[in-house]
Amino acid sequence: MKKYNCPSCSKEFAIGSKFCQHCGRNLELEIIENPMCPKCHKTFPEGSKFCDIDGSKLTSPDKLIPKCVKCGTEYSIETKFCPKDGGAVIPEALRFDINEQNISKQFNFNGTYSKASLGNRFLASLLDGLITTGFAIPSLIFYMIGMVKLQDYYNSDEAIPLFILAGFLYLIPLTYSFIKDGIGKGQSWGKKAVGLMVVYLPQNAPCSLGQSFLRNLIMVLLGLIPLIGWLIEPIIVLASENGRRLGDKAANTQVIELKTL
Repeated sequence: MKKYNCPSCSKEFAIGSKFCQHCGRNLELEIIENPMCPKCHKTFPEGSKFCDIDGSKLTSPDKLIPKCVKCGTEYSIETKFCPKDGGAVIPEALRFDINEQNISKQFNFNGTYSKASLGNRFLASLLDGLITTGFAIPSLIFYMIGMVKLQDYYNSDEAIPLFILAGFLYLIPLTYSFIKDGIGKGQSWGKKAVGLMVVYLPQNAPCSLGQSFLRNLIMVLLGLIPLIGWLIEPIIVLASENGRRLGDKAANTQVIELKTL
């Protein structure tokens, strides 16, 4: 096993030791195996302290592995947002080097995310509409069969069980339309397909089932307003700076694009 000498007492220690057994010096700050620059990722010989390219202090390669700041799960360098709990994915060595300039690239000055693409939001809404319609087809089929039975005098009694079954099956698309943004870590199936996500702003976390229900309930209630109700939320999305509709404001949520994280 390779040995090194403690810079304080000159006693030998094995690589990987955290403290000197003789004088107690913190060896992790002295000897780093295969030290690497956190900015240019150049590897240097053992014992090097600073990068000769940009002057950055060298660190251990394992501290440059991107990990979620909440759960510690490792991800690739392209991942910026943990799909499990919404935590930022940042290497340990860089967590204390995030300044205001870096943050402003991801956030507006008011502390919210940038406005998501209207085209992607429309496409996600269209996909979710098709999915909801698909879920509703079995209910519609049993309802139509029940109507046929109801018109037949001799089979009218068979219509009631069919109507009840149709009602239960209709709960599937109805439930999806309300909680869709909370079933996939803030992503309905439509939003997941186009790279969108709904986040709960106070905690910077994926939208929950309850928050999804609230934001979609507002849209349904507004839709009950005659003639103009269905236009209110789309108009607010177009007009607002961050794309938050009334349902988002009620639930403290916002639709964002994952590629901007």
